[in-house]
Amino acid sequence: MVTILAIGAIQSLFFSMILLTKEEYTLSDKILRWWLFVLFVHITANLLELMGYYQKFPHLIGSSSSLVFLYGPFLYFYAKAYVSGSFEFRKVHLWHLLPFVIYNLALLPFYSQSAAYKLHYDQEVLTTHAPWEAMVALVAKTLTIPLYLVGTLILLRNHRRNIASYFSDLEKIDLRWLQYLVWSMVGVWGFVLISAVIKFRTNFEDAFHSEQYIFSAATLWVFGLGYYGLKQTPVFTNAMLRDRRKTAVTPRNSKLTPYEAEELRQRLIQHMEKAQPYLRSKLTLHQLASELQLPAQTLSELLNDNLNQNFYQFVNGYRVEEVKKRLQDPKYRNLTILGIALECGFNSKAAFNRIFKQQTGLIPSAYMKGKEGP
Repeated sequence: MVTILAIGAIQSLFFSMILLTKEEYTLSDKILRWWLFVLFVHITANLLELMGYYQKFPHLIGSSSSLVFLYGPFLYFYAKAYVSGSFEFRKVHLWHLLPFVIYNLALLPFYSQSAAYKLHYDQEVLTTHAPWEAMVALVAKTLTIPLYLVGTLILLRNHRRNIASYFSDLEKIDLRWLQYLVWSMVGVWGFVLISAVIKFRTNFEDAFHSEQYIFSAATLWVFGLGYYGLKQTPVFTNAMLRDRRKTAVTPRNSKLTPYEAEELRQRLIQHMEKAQPYLRSKLTLHQLASELQLPAQTLSELLNDNLNQNFYQFVNGYRVEEVKKRLQDPKYRNLTILGIALECGFNSKAAFNRIFKQQTGLIPSAYMKGKEGP
């Protein structure tokens, strides 16, 4: 356990410092950096406890226990800052620190006690019975974090729906890694909750120290946060953010008329067939709208309301059709299926296989076998 926590502490400090080297140091990066630093402090404190330093320095007892109340806000606001691009902190957001503040205020009497009292409390009181204040603290910690986990999962779900209206390639911006991380937190927190409820009936000290399971899992979380956080780039460019703000402030008063929609549909299809912009893997709604000399909002309305597709579905439909054409063209027989897919705008094998199966009901190799016949 000591080795695992030591690795977690070193990782969190390392990633916290190296985040400063990112070229685009965004608000989400700042939040992540401080989150990792808080994790470093908390894991280090728990490590010192396991190594017996709390007996040598009793005033360390309870000094970092309130930090767990910061994990939820850190997680939620990291995701919020990343997915929105234009998010800014306001005074109203300080309410999220209320549990952290209340907990520390409640512990002020304990903080002011002598070293002998703290040592007695830790070694004897917690091992013989469950003080009501300790029980309240444990329940508060266990129940607060899940609220933020659920809120973050909802935020990430809405994010994936939103980016499908702006991008043709979602692989590096859908924050799927963060979703997996959150679900792992849900699993660990559920285990800790069940463990704490069971151990309340036997030994409260075991229940009170069930946080050690979280710290062990935190070693993996820190690696995921640091590694993927360093690789993550902003989703929306400045031009796209301006366009989104303009859309939000000045929405269209009316939808496209049937005549306007048909005229724009023909322009769009003609452009897609002649210019083949879908061959560019990083094609965005903003870029395509600019090529058509249309507001991005108008193009989005045309796709959603008249073609019943979002931008992601529309562009990748053309890519799949282009792949199918080239698979039958002798000119491309020197290329593998993946090679053709990459030339048609797909960015990876996984994304290509997933989208191709969604469009055709078959994986690419099965599709080819069906075309070749027995």
